[in-house]
Amino acid sequence: MSRNSSLIERFRSNLLPARPKLLWRVPGVRNLARAQLEFAQDAARKLGPPVAVNPAYVNWLVKESMLYTAVKQARQFVAKGSMWRNPFARSQPRLATAHASVWFTAYPSSMITRPDESILASLGDPALWRTFQQIGITGMHTGPVKFAGGLTGWTLTPSVDGHFDRISNKIDVLFGTDDEFRRLTNVAGEYGGIVIDDLIPGHT
Repeated sequence: MSRNSSLIERFRSNLLPARPKLLWRVPGVRNLARAQLEFAQDAARKLGPPVAVNPAYVNWLVKESMLYTAVKQARQFVAKGSMWRNPFARSQPRLATAHASVWFTAYPSSMITRPDESILASLGDPALWRTFQQIGITGMHTGPVKFAGGLTGWTLTPSVDGHFDRISNKIDVLFGTDDEFRRLTNVAGEYGGIVIDDLIPGHT
């Protein structure tokens, strides 16, 4: 083994796992690996092998893709006058800070919650937002909470980039549920705050 190869192997051995074991104790995630295996087995039985010559598999990939979801979402807004009343291609940082001048930016993968509490439930805690209101925080940037990583056949593979290698517009069950995300936005509104989802403009 060359010196470079040895260094690379030593570096890889020191990397932390993409999904630390402790995170798998979160409610709804404990049985995720088993659920994914059952899904893969069921899909293979109903739709056949996950290969390019299988139209059912290709169709499933298309419908699960972010581009397919984006097209569906765009149809809700296209050709509506309200979409053209404000410029959207030019950055407007002053307008953004007028809505929320002080932000709390979360990194979900590094958060520690109460026992048996999901990360999104923790971020939607009214006590947290009361504290934010008292100290003047009016915006929360959630960080990456969508499914990330990759896909091998019918099986999801873990993120290798801290959940920034997103593959879906769906909430990753590792962090919580859609209902918990909706509650988060509702609670934020009750305390005069807003939630900035993990969108590229949120990183400026």
